[in-house]
Amino acid sequence: MIARNGRRLLWLAAAIESVLAIAAALHVDRDQTFPVYLALYLAMSLPWLAASYIAVRDRSSRGSDAALVVGVAAILRAIFLVTEPVLSDDVFRYVWDGRVQHAGINPYLYSPDDPTLTPLRAEIPEVYAGINNKDIPTLYPPLMQILFYAATSVSSSLLWMKAFFTLFDLALVLVLTRLLSALGLHPLRALVYAWSPLPVVEIAGSGHNDVAGVFFLVAALWAFERSRPRGSIALATASGLAKLAGFALLPLFGRFVKLRTFWAVPLLTALVALPYASAGGLAFRGLSEYALRWRGNDSLFHLLFLLTGSLANAKVLVGAILAAVALWLVWRKTPPVRAFFLTLGAVLLLTPTVHPWYLLWVAPLLAVFPHPAWLFLQAGVALSYHAAYLASPGEPWRELLWIKLLEYGPFYVLLGLNLLKWALDGSREAPENPESGRDGRDDGG
Repeated sequence: MIARNGRRLLWLAAAIESVLAIAAALHVDRDQTFPVYLALYLAMSLPWLAASYIAVRDRSSRGSDAALVVGVAAILRAIFLVTEPVLSDDVFRYVWDGRVQHAGINPYLYSPDDPTLTPLRAEIPEVYAGINNKDIPTLYPPLMQILFYAATSVSSSLLWMKAFFTLFDLALVLVLTRLLSALGLHPLRALVYAWSPLPVVEIAGSGHNDVAGVFFLVAALWAFERSRPRGSIALATASGLAKLAGFALLPLFGRFVKLRTFWAVPLLTALVALPYASAGGLAFRGLSEYALRWRGNDSLFHLLFLLTGSLANAKVLVGAILAAVALWLVWRKTPPVRAFFLTLGAVLLLTPTVHPWYLLWVAPLLAVFPHPAWLFLQAGVALSYHAAYLASPGEPWRELLWIKLLEYGPFYVLLGLNLLKWALDGSREAPENPESGRDGRDDGG
């Protein structure tokens, strides 16, 4: 049970992190004060880690816990919501895709620099100017396009688009508290995600839309733990229709729900994709360009590339490894919460590109599986922004090996120690009752 001093320490950690957040927000400038901003971003992780340690060890229960978690989360996000998105320009594309749809044009048909969209470029020149890779059509799936359309129906400002996805983020915090309760864990552990600088900066600060896919994913796990198989499959499908990672996780439900439950996947996919069907195969142009051209801040993939001597061969090998991991987890009948955590972790370690906001996919599950290695990486991944800062405008990012070692070195050391402990103990380490007692039974279709 957390003593009174423990609660005071939580409030102290929240206050310190809030002060650091305000200081960081005052130094949001890509040209003049970026190193200070990055240092303050990293410093915010110290009170967060302290608060996470207290929350994970908590055995008490208070009615004000949810209010504490959500209240501090809202304050931290409000601080960054009003800042410029200096770490990423993706939010410009979100607004652009929404406005393209309001003009009655399928966003998959044309890249932003296509002559067909000249009138729109003249209408919102500041949005167009901020878009990266103007020669590539959108790569975002159809449900995300619907969200862009909905957001720009209210306003086409960057501030509103960031606020729109920040609302998803706060909703995710609430769903996470419900998932933790369903798992028999203390809802206070939700602060492991809610107070983390990663979602605060990447969603409220930069407006990244991954949070919508992650929200549906966590909601799918909550529905599963509440014995709602149809809801879990429908929500996981929604996650895939917002960000394709959700589709890759659907098979992990296979041993726990009846096969007929999966009818929701093609039905929902057809309904959501229908408004964009006129694009046909062109809908995959942006995604294929991303798969072929992007690479950065990778870890194990870099080793596989050196081993195979080919990007294509390394990607094929990654696909085979991830398929083997998924099959092993399904064969072992690993409960979805743990299976999702292990699969997403494997993806992040093996993917050719690891932008900081990609870690949002695993971040909520750290409230269930608070492994030190992943907690460190969630904080240390901010170091990867040095590559963008050192690069000249329009040039490829410049990664410094020693900074990359600072980012990944401690993570792999901690991960190795955890695996060694697991091997010596002869059993997998797990948090208190993380599987919520699910015994693999099917609760109905």
